[in-house]
Amino acid sequence: MKKITLFLICLLSLSFVGCININPKYLEFKSQPEVGLYSNEIIEKIKNKEEFSLEVFDTNFYKTFPVGKDDNIILYNFFNSINNKDYVEDSRETKKDLSNKEEFRLIVKFKEDKYIINVFDSELITIHPWDGNYSPDIINMKNVPLGYNLYDFCDYIRKD
Repeated sequence: MKKITLFLICLLSLSFVGCININPKYLEFKSQPEVGLYSNEIIEKIKNKEEFSLEVFDTNFYKTFPVGKDDNIILYNFFNSINNKDYVEDSRETKKDLSNKEEFRLIVKFKEDKYIINVFDSELITIHPWDGNYSPDIINMKNVPLGYNLYDFCDYIRKD
């Protein structure tokens, strides 16, 4: 009986060892090594003329709207219209805004990578890859021209 009890105690203690992982990389969202990390990745892919497609996902109706190839230029124009001042640090005020549900998700699909642009309103977006390790890029679109504003673009695609 003592052997069975000892065996069960050892088995239970060994089974819990696998649950304790001090630094699981996939759960820890560290701050980015550089400002605009994910934005820069998208910009580089666009500059290298990698093929990509866009989809607008309306979170209110749970409906996806494909974007025609002619409208893909919006990403290039958007990224050319922002600068480093438009990137927002993760602050208490920003977290309050980010706790709201996003209106749209702009899904950017490259051959091997997939990025999500969460569009909260006409001023605030976040950018992250489908499976990123760092916190998302947070961008304020106040200074972006109306023609390149991603909220207006997503709204246009939904209504079109």
